[in-house]
Amino acid sequence: MKTNYTLAALGAALLLSACEHSGGGLNMRRFESPDFGDSVRSNIAAESVPADPAAVNSPVEADGARQSLAQQRYHTDRVKQPPTPATSTVTTGGGSSTEGTSGGGGGTGTTGGGGY
Repeated sequence: MKTNYTLAALGAALLLSACEHSGGGLNMRRFESPDFGDSVRSNIAAESVPADPAAVNSPVEADGARQSLAQQRYHTDRVKQPPTPATSTVTTGGGSSTEGTSGGGGGTGTTGGGGY
């Protein structure tokens, strides 16, 4: 049991000594680098879409009568329901076939066009 503690202490000392020479997390000199944070700023710039000032500051063009009717429908709980999206249905069967055809699979299916 005593040897386990000795080996654990020796292993911890070896691991901690390796941190000292590689700079470690407490080395403040690496935070003073002139390019510190450049990778974060570069990632933010790559993932951001700059706003178009003309589109943001210009008035919205819309039909006031149509918007008024839509607002009235909203308040009277008569909102137009969006159309049901078209989906696909595929049915597959495996194993033997009872129609006298040889081979595998025997899949039947219908596919509907998507309304996307």
